[in-house]
Amino acid sequence: MTGACAASGARRPDPVFAAQFAALSAFVASSVRGGEILFAALRAERSDYVRFNGARVRQAGAVERSVATLRLIDRGRQARIACTLGEPAAIEAVLAEGLATLRTALAPLPPDPHACWQALPAASQCLRDGSVAGPGAVIDAVVDAAGADDLVGVYAGGVLVRALASSLGHRHYHESLSCGLDFSLQLGGDRAVKENWSAEHWDAAALRAAVGAARERVQAMRRPSRRLAAGEQRVLLAPRALAALVSLLRWGGFSERAWRTGQSPLARALRGEASLHADFDLVDDCDALGVPRFQDDGFERPARLPLIARGRPARRLVSPRSAREFGVADTGADDDERPFAPCVSPGRLPDAQALSALDTGVAISDLWYLNYSDRDACRVTGMTRFATLWVERGVPVAPIEPMRFDDSLYRVLGERLASLTDVARRMPVTETWDGREPGGVRAPAALVEGLRFTL
Repeated sequence: MTGACAASGARRPDPVFAAQFAALSAFVASSVRGGEILFAALRAERSDYVRFNGARVRQAGAVERSVATLRLIDRGRQARIACTLGEPAAIEAVLAEGLATLRTALAPLPPDPHACWQALPAASQCLRDGSVAGPGAVIDAVVDAAGADDLVGVYAGGVLVRALASSLGHRHYHESLSCGLDFSLQLGGDRAVKENWSAEHWDAAALRAAVGAARERVQAMRRPSRRLAAGEQRVLLAPRALAALVSLLRWGGFSERAWRTGQSPLARALRGEASLHADFDLVDDCDALGVPRFQDDGFERPARLPLIARGRPARRLVSPRSAREFGVADTGADDDERPFAPCVSPGRLPDAQALSALDTGVAISDLWYLNYSDRDACRVTGMTRFATLWVERGVPVAPIEPMRFDDSLYRVLGERLASLTDVARRMPVTETWDGREPGGVRAPAALVEGLRFTL
């Protein structure tokens, strides 16, 4: 793959990160000796973070961070080290120290029989169009939209870079701009409405609309709550709730290694013994959610990889290690073989008519504590969370106390799936433990004829 992605437009790379990548590329090209191979993966961001509490600013700041992970390979032995890059003049010294540490660590190690890397070099550049606002504009928009409600959340936005260089000649650079507000409106106790707004282009009006929609849902949460008896209920899974189920499937559901070792939760479907609904399609769409199309071993990912087509497994994610171990072609997956950008295709139910289609039942906005209760049967258990509402004749009438469900996804997304809405929402990765991350999940709402609640 050589060239630039379609989203590049006329934008130029961030000068600071481009200079760091140039220094990194020069270092890996000139520092190896003998039969050594050196890969260097760059993770960088320049982000504004604003934390809100009570619809007021609790904490605000900016982060600029660049970390280069060096991977040294010598006669089948390999080791990695992460180096934090600082001032341009000191980059070479930091990398040289890291490489020296790797050579010392490598000496006593045995060869890795499954060590693999892309021996054929390639180059690419993707500069995704985007725009972000300054912290002042963000604060004004959020405070104005929240009004007197207790909004709690975190805004994060800025430049995100992933890049790769190697002594073999790999040169991949991916840069994007994005922003998002992960927030909830608190009513006290365990009552809250949880939402998220994100975009590659700052849009104050769209952010205000997202907060405004959450404020409307708050009104139903102020009413006395109801406790439902255990049993099966007709439900409407909001995009966030469906995304939570898809996120659980990401861990092992589409992995070649999990299938080969008997750990896949979709094993029955892979054996042809079960399936999801024929309207359920799932694609790992890197371009749709801004995921780099290369990984740290130098292998490239396809732009789109169908994972479930018409309810049946289509392709599996294969890491280079699994490809070598099991003798199959790789798909450029990372070692954990999980999709970075799973996108559920929209259906035919008009989004504005979703509650009317539910008629009477439970509208579930979010799920948590998800886990498998029977992995082989793809049976999942979890709890409802935040704004879960009892709906009568298409109108929310009362909040419902948190309830546990236990059901097979072959039922929920299969025989009991009635329809999917015609609008899919993007839910980005919101965790920032090690910095902002690309990717996420895109999903519509799902109308399900029956979900089994256990208490």
